[in-house]
Amino acid sequence: MGSIVAFINQKGGVAKTTTAINVAAQWAHNGKKVLLVDLDPQSSATRSIFGDMDFENTIYDVLTGELAAEEAVVASETFGFDVIPSEIMLSGIEIILASKFGRESILKRGLAEIKDNYDIIVIDCSPSLGLLTVNALIASKDIVIPICPEYFSLKGIELILETLKNIHQGLGHKIDVRGIIISKYRNRKIVEKVINDLRTNYTIPVFSNYIPDSIVVEEAHHNHKPMLQYSPKNPAGQALANLAVEMWA
Repeated sequence: MGSIVAFINQKGGVAKTTTAINVAAQWAHNGKKVLLVDLDPQSSATRSIFGDMDFENTIYDVLTGELAAEEAVVASETFGFDVIPSEIMLSGIEIILASKFGRESILKRGLAEIKDNYDIIVIDCSPSLGLLTVNALIASKDIVIPICPEYFSLKGIELILETLKNIHQGLGHKIDVRGIIISKYRNRKIVEKVINDLRTNYTIPVFSNYIPDSIVVEEAHHNHKPMLQYSPKNPAGQALANLAVEMWA
């Protein structure tokens, strides 16, 4: 019970949030109890799920110690899982956390009391490798890295792996890479080249269900619906459903 996985890539535009919320929705649909933590100051996941709703209690309050995590949890009927929403105030949190004792583990401590209420907690990280993302990593058992093959660079993966190594050496916390998710691909030749590069340089597994680029995924996003409701038969919708099953295995 209570496994925690972070979706991480310091590069924006790789469909990290879209993949996270759709995989989480599919897990919930398959009968798992899921919590999604939006740890991105841009609040993409919160906006995708709830539209323009404002929330009194957010992850900001949990990190500053104003609230217990369970007080910030909101249920999404449409997506079928619980959410701890984000807000713009989160963009200034690193300055506040910097002076706190055990600042890298604040999120881990906050989630500890509700972790056992869920089969899995998904953390949607901000596109950076700052203190917020370090908190997500320390709280997580493993991570997944969504990449967009059209804009892929091995340097980005190297940076993430270097961060994991530093956390392991400096803080004694080992994080596994569950796998790399190929998202938003248009051209299978480019995908094969990227996978070859990855296999040549690293031993990280690549999930076999690639998510094709599709305007329908963006539409679902703007209609605040998961793909399994909005367009389940769309190739991207099917790929996301299959990816969720593959990731759970």
